Amino acid sequence: LGYRSGLSDSMGAPRWRLRGAARGRTLAPGSASVRLERTLPSRVSRGGGSEASSVTTLSRATANARSSWAPRRGRTFRARASSSPARSGEESVSSVVAGMFASPLAFGVAGIPLVLATSAAFAVTRQVLPFTFASLALASVLVIVWLNVTNDVFDSETGVDSEKVESVVNRTGQKGALFWVATFLLACGLSIFAAVVAIKGQLAAGAMLLGSVAIGYVYQGPPFRLSYKGVGEVLCFFAFGPLATNAFFLLQSGLRLPCLVEHPVALASSVLLGLTTSAILLNSHYHQVDTDRATGKVSPCVWFGTRAVSRAVVFVVAAVYCIFGCCLTTGILPRTAIVALLSLPSALSLCRLVLGSHQDKVAIKPAKFFAVRWHKNFALLLSLGLFLS
Repeated sequence: LGYRSGLSDSMGAPRWRLRGAARGRTLAPGSASVRLERTLPSRVSRGGGSEASSVTTLSRATANARSSWAPRRGRTFRARASSSPARSGEESVSSVVAGMFASPLAFGVAGIPLVLATSAAFAVTRQVLPFTFASLALASVLVIVWLNVTNDVFDSETGVDSEKVESVVNRTGQKGALFWVATFLLACGLSIFAAVVAIKGQLAAGAMLLGSVAIGYVYQGPPFRLSYKGVGEVLCFFAFGPLATNAFFLLQSGLRLPCLVEHPVALASSVLLGLTTSAILLNSHYHQVDTDRATGKVSPCVWFGTRAVSRAVVFVVAAVYCIFGCCLTTGILPRTAIVALLSLPSALSLCRLVLGSHQDKVAIKPAKFFAVRWHKNFALLLSLGLFLS
């Protein structure tokens, strides 16, 4: 009863507070009644005009108070969140890594370039290769899990993830074991990639995939750590966009490298996907500016400030739809690809969040997930449009 909500009246949320002599002291179980005032705004004007409020008085008898909410004498109750994360070092390496395989984020980042590339290949060749698709999907997930695990391992060496609860190193406390498990997963993923490339005879596609994996390492791995120099978003664009997506297109279509110019649908799709993927990374720094600055990581938010980064996100969103519109009107993308415009609501939600809350470390934290949702919606709808062509 002594809790006072932090929500403001302008948001339309009620505020309860104790009235009279009951305020500021503990209520005994024998209290005859409790007076609560509930302030409900009946009208909120844009300019912050007057608000009418109603006062509701609730009375409870002593017997009802004892039976419903009065605590037992000599006993203390503590609120406990059932979904609170485990303390540092309590989880096993196997359970943490297995959970990363089941993560929608891993499948979203790893699978969407392959889905989009397969759709582009279908738009050109009218064929889908299920075995090739399944092999590439498995290898992609293995490489993405390696990338996510080693990123946390390398970040733990600099201290930038010291306050990151979801870090796999903080959850297990076994940095060495995580590194070797991740290295084994990378070896498995690269072996599958190599087998598919050898069967297809696509050396150019193999080189592009190898370049994408190499970018994944220099992004965070020593001695390069290029993400600490503020170029992580650029690396992300090339790794997941032009390199990975076009490599998957060549493997799925059976076409050779010069055909990328002859059939520019894959190139256009890869550029759009690279921009949406970079937007995810661009929205991951707002809430950790102080930690990044203290550890020497020059993220975009440290370099330019959160306000400039929020505007850059809006610019990236606008650029994606401008490029998409140009490709649609010039015939590079088929007319059925217009269904990708259905992703606009998620794009607008992301823009509203970053522009309005870029300085609030708590409110801005879901920005990355808003960006992931927009990325998935746009890419999957574009894939659907290519299939419908």
